[in-house]
Amino acid sequence: MLSNGILSAQLTDGHRDLRARAADHFTPQWLDKWRTSPDGHLRRETWQDLAANGFMGVSLPRELGGQGLGLLGALVLGEALAGARDGGIALAMHVQNEIACEWLVSARDEALRDRYLPGLTTGDLVACQCDTDPSPEEPTTATTEGDQVVIHGRKKFVINGATADLCFVSAVLDGAPAIIAVEKTTPGVRVAEVYDKLGTRSVDSALVEFDGVRVAAGQVVSRSGISQLMRWNRVMSRMRLLIAADAFFTHRALLEHITGYVRGRSLGGRPLGAWPVNAHALARARAHQELMEAGIADAYLRVTAGGSTVPEIAELKWFCVEKANELAVLATDLEGGAGYMWDSPSLRAHAQLRGFRMSGGSQTTMLTIANHSMACRAELELAPAGAEGARRG
Repeated sequence: MLSNGILSAQLTDGHRDLRARAADHFTPQWLDKWRTSPDGHLRRETWQDLAANGFMGVSLPRELGGQGLGLLGALVLGEALAGARDGGIALAMHVQNEIACEWLVSARDEALRDRYLPGLTTGDLVACQCDTDPSPEEPTTATTEGDQVVIHGRKKFVINGATADLCFVSAVLDGAPAIIAVEKTTPGVRVAEVYDKLGTRSVDSALVEFDGVRVAAGQVVSRSGISQLMRWNRVMSRMRLLIAADAFFTHRALLEHITGYVRGRSLGGRPLGAWPVNAHALARARAHQELMEAGIADAYLRVTAGGSTVPEIAELKWFCVEKANELAVLATDLEGGAGYMWDSPSLRAHAQLRGFRMSGGSQTTMLTIANHSMACRAELELAPAGAEGARRG
């Protein structure tokens, strides 16, 4: 996508250098070296290694300790990370580089930024984003008490949750949404559970509890209002675009694998891929891949132009992840008995894609955002000219 596709003309020498270095670096062998155990998550010191090799803060401005390669740099890095064949490392890097760093870069409080951002770019600090409450009836809440904020709640399925030093916690602060930076060592913060997952196992996912946690009021990174909403939408749209790209990279590698497999595997005296039912299914997968690539390029151009992209990127994330999952199901079936074995490339890809379904918002959430947007557009289109609430030119 980035070497001979729509976005290739956007690449600078810095992007090409990053691509070459990262492609050589991120291999299954590299990942095995840094796991806590076979199929385990990354060791804590991996983050310093990533920084030492120039893979942290890729999209950040140079004056803030980054490499100045923007969102395109994050896409270049994501493409290389796919070579490790475990989507967890990509998700972990997105949270660190694109969510945590973005909260600090866009914060009004320069002291807060200067306190934490250097550690994130050097790998001395690892961050997590704590979003998912156990249920709508159990929201994470915070109240202001003098010059402190007191937090109560639990957050599930937190990427980097067990490893992280710094938590960015979404909470209802004095009745309104907010993001609060909380150091893991603060009294009352506890990792209650580290989940055992099907895929994306190179990154830990944890249940993190906040029991009467007290932090300075200055640790509130963002609070209610249009500014908070715009920042939240920008952060999540970037994350969802990168996950859509991760699904595309997985789909591309899987399609190459299974196409080669069905050419060499015979059934009934002819190659498995020559049977019309299989040929047609793989042709649809190739068409989906082209649509993914075009959609990702279009979304990138929209985001970098500063346009409104929340529903469009939600739709894109849904489409890329959904179609990649469909190919993974087909590929495991085409492999027959081998597709049921854990060393099957198709089954491994399927496991990674299950993780992408939930990260950055579930597939159900993506459809809800897209459907709400379409309903609003339809209502505007149907409103009579000059009617209350009609579209104004």
